Amino acid sequence: METFAFNRFIEMKQSIGWQKNKWLDIEDIYISANDRGLKFGDGIFETVLIKNNNAVLIDEHIQRLENSSRVLNMNLNINKSHLKDIINLGIAQLSLKNHQLGSIRINYSRGLNKGRTLRINNDQQEDYKNNLWIEFYLIKPNFSPISTFISQTEKRNQYSLINQCKTFSYNQSIQVLIEANKKLFDDCLMLNTANELCCGSTFNILLKRNNRWITPRKESGCLQGIMVKKAIKLKIIKEELILPKFYNDDILIAINSLSCRQINRVNDIKFITTFDPKYFWELLYK
Repeated sequence: METFAFNRFIEMKQSIGWQKNKWLDIEDIYISANDRGLKFGDGIFETVLIKNNNAVLIDEHIQRLENSSRVLNMNLNINKSHLKDIINLGIAQLSLKNHQLGSIRINYSRGLNKGRTLRINNDQQEDYKNNLWIEFYLIKPNFSPISTFISQTEKRNQYSLINQCKTFSYNQSIQVLIEANKKLFDDCLMLNTANELCCGSTFNILLKRNNRWITPRKESGCLQGIMVKKAIKLKIIKEELILPKFYNDDILIAINSLSCRQINRVNDIKFITTFDPKYFWELLYK
């Protein structure tokens, strides 16, 4: 009886959370005021698509989470089997039906902080589950076109190790979205400090020109997205140094794990929107 009532509640809310071996409503996930993830943005995360009741490309996402942990010296010793068990249980409780899609956000904080210091206690050994929480959502991917503006205030640092990691700190992305909205654009593109094309606020960029698909090289300072990595593996695209010069017959795509959208405008340059981004996105998820 309790299980039935719980499932009805989850279906109504269309979301569920997991923290410290407990299933709970997203709003009931508790983060201590002394948690470094909350205090300093000192945490990492991954966003994973749920399709056909499976966490798609989950191994690739876990690998990137582990890589982020190593780069940031977070000492994450994750039990992959245990994590996958939690994810599978969460997907089952989300009860997706009729080809519905969902998303998973895997969050990991460095943990509690002692006092106000930024210093890290490297001797502190914790069970990784104490600093882990997971969110599950019903979603509807967006494939509609967007207009973009090249940010005039924010640039990616191609030398920063942080740009190799998907961290809690999204202040730069928030600022470029504010900038785009003030200019009446949907989103922003960012260059690096050498004025190479790099990425969008929350997406990687794909460009089709002269019948070739290319994407900004990882040395540009962009986060290497899971979808881009898959497209490179399939030999659909190649990494290149791309300058921010566009032509009307270019096909420009904004892509991440949960959406694929054609860019119909960059500043004053408008593009012909005849490309089917949904087909391209689903091709990478086969």
